[in-house]
Order: sequence, then structure tokens, then C-alpha cells
Amino acid sequence: MSRRPLIAFGLSLFLCIAAASSTRAAAGDDLVHLTVYDAGIAEFLEVRTLELQTGLNTIEWRSLMPKAHLRTLRVMAADAEVVRQDITMDGAEVRGEKTAVVHLQIMNRGAAGPRKVVVDYLAPNVSWQSDCALVLDPGPNGAPPVSATLDIWLSVFNSTGLDLRAGSLDLVAGEINLVDGGGGFESRRVAQYQVNAQSNAFYTGDDEGEGDTSTTVTGLSVFNRLALGKGIALNANNTMSRFPLMQRTKIGVEERKVFENAYNAQTFGRNGFTLLPRGLDVRLVSKNTTGVPIPAGVVTVYARTGDLMQIAGQDRIGLTAEQAEFTVSQGRSATLFGSRRVVERKTLADELSSGGRRERLVTKVEVVLTNRGTLEADAFVREGIEPYDENRWTLLAQSHASETLGANTIQFKVKVPPGGKTVVSYTVETK
Repeated sequence: MSRRPLIAFGLSLFLCIAAASSTRAAAGDDLVHLTVYDAGIAEFLEVRTLELQTGLNTIEWRSLMPKAHLRTLRVMAADAEVVRQDITMDGAEVRGEKTAVVHLQIMNRGAAGPRKVVVDYLAPNVSWQSDCALVLDPGPNGAPPVSATLDIWLSVFNSTGLDLRAGSLDLVAGEINLVDGGGGFESRRVAQYQVNAQSNAFYTGDDEGEGDTSTTVTGLSVFNRLALGKGIALNANNTMSRFPLMQRTKIGVEERKVFENAYNAQTFGRNGFTLLPRGLDVRLVSKNTTGVPIPAGVVTVYARTGDLMQIAGQDRIGLTAEQAEFTVSQGRSATLFGSRRVVERKTLADELSSGGRRERLVTKVEVVLTNRGTLEADAFVREGIEPYDENRWTLLAQSHASETLGANTIQFKVKVPPGGKTVVSYTVETK
């Protein structure tokens, strides 16, 4: 059997003209495209040029992938009409299961001659993921880093049991709605990340750093399409195949140390008198200035010391549009610590002029930040406000200026001196 550009095990296509003679499609006539979604499913597109006789032609299409979602099957013939599709499960055996065979009836009302036939469908067991490496540049005089180098690799996984050879390969990043081909065909999301549709873009680098990529990124409706290139082979015996989206791209970063607590959090010890300090969360905030959307995936952070680079944390990020911000958490600080206690919580009742009483909740909170390092540190204290009654709250007193982040969250930005501490306190009234 001849080897096909898409399926290396070479499932053959036979053309039976008017239920009489059988003809094999010419090698090299296939134009194949593969689109992989980030949920273990892919779209397969096969295009072949076949000789059709005038009248009714019967075709056996034997190159469908294992476990193909047959209800997504779309067949089109140029200048001809597909009048019937019959499906049998007597194709080649892959991992103990037979593949589907499509028996097509195509009516050619014109003269005999070559016609393009397109078969398009979804099939499982092909997936992809994004992996980012963020290498931090040393900050000035031991200060936190302000720049980093970003590499992004796209990993494609072929679990079909077959070698795939695609004329072109696309990866789709974004949340779109598809129907699961198994069981009851229940609707589900193929990705759980925020969608940011983008304009057409191609990263070529800029003056800040050296860029290098062969991947084209375009936007279409609710998702982004990452075109990896032409003539891509995915062998069944490869655990994964990795392709670069961008390399050695310079971006700016800001290190933020965050002490974030719910309204009822307490850092008391077992005896109720000892406060247990907790290292602040160290988060890196950056803006996507690469020129292309950054796919959702895992980011590995590296700290650079001379020529040595060591892993300093890992986190996941969502699909990040161009010029949008993303945050990577490294872990807990080893020099900046915080403790929190609710100093007072009481309910008061006020007499109403119309009669009756209205209750209000008054809460006083104290947060102590301690810096064991040798440099002054910025810290963000994020506090949850307890919902109560109609949830109309007011700050009666506060030690530092604050800003509102949400319906029930406030934030203080403070400085903690080296070897010293900063106390943040506030009193909130909720009606």
C-alpha cells in the first residue's frame, strides 16, 4: 500500500466507477491539513483529486482516523453532488479496533474528468500544550528583577497509535464549544481559559531582544490559531513533539510580595496568644509585549546567577492577549513575613426614627509585616471584607491609604524597612 501524507500506515482509497472497475488515487494528490484543539481532539482535512465518470460514482474512503467522530463528517466534491454516505466499521485495525470506512455516492452531472473531493471530520487523541520558560535577569544591587527573557514552546502529543504527516498543522488556543463524540454527545468546553480574539500577527523580534519563531499567529472569532508550518510529521512512537513559538524575547517584570487573607483569617498559634508569621506570596507581574497572544500553559521561572540558571518556581497562566498582563506565582518569601488578627468584631444596634432597630457590624483588623532582609521591600496587603446584611461597608479608620479591588476586597500598598516592621490596621463598618 502507498504511504499517505497524513497517515503513515497507508490506508488505501479505492475508486469504483459505476460499480465496475477499481482505481487507486494517485500518490501526491492529497492536500492535508490538521487542526489540534487543546482538549485532546483534532480536525482532519483530506483533499484528493479523483477521476469521476459522468453519472453516479461510488467511492470507498478508507483513511479515516481511529474513533473518528462520524457525526462531524463533511464531504464535498467540486462540480459534483454527494448524494449518500454509508459508513461501515471494516477498515484497518488499530489497537484492537476497526476504523470506519465511508462509502460515498457522488453524482457527476457534467463531463468525465478529475474532481477534488474533500473529507473533513473530528477525531480524538491528538492534543497540545504550551510551555514557557521565564529567565529573570538579576536586579540592580540585589534588588528584585525588572526584566526577563521569555521562551515559549508548543508541545504536540499524538496518541492515536498512528504516524501522522500533515501538509500543514494548526493549534487552536481559546475557549470554543464542541460536542464530545463519545457517549451521549454532551456539550462541553474544549478549554477553560479566558478568550481574547486577536488581529493577525507575526512575531519577528524588536530592538529590545532577539526574536526567533516560525509560528504564525492569527485570530478567528473566539480563538487564536497558531500555524506551525508545512509538512509536519508526528510519529506515534514520539512521546511529544515540540515547536518554538518564540525564543529569547525580552519583557519587563515587576516583583510583588502579596499578603492576601479572607475576612476571617487568623494567624494565631494553638495557645491563642502566639502569632504565626507567614511568608508573603512572591508574584511576578508582566505585560505581554511579544506581539502575539501567549497560549495558556505552564510557566517555569528561572533565576540567573552569572552563567547559572536555577528553577525558582512554576505556575499556570491563561491565554494572554497582546498588551494584557499575566501573573506568575513563585512561592513564599524567605525574608518578608506577615501575621494577621481580628482585634475586635462586634454588632451594634441603632434605633430607627420610624421604629425598630438596624444592626451593623464593626470589625477591627491588624496586620503586621516583618522584613528580615537587608533591603526595603514593597508589600501589598489584600483584605477581604465580611459580607453582612445589605453589604454596605465603610472604612471608619485606616493606618495607610487603601484602594478597592472588588465588592468586598481592599488593598494597601506599604513599604517595610530592612530589619523592621510595618503595622497595617483598619476598622470597617458594614450595614
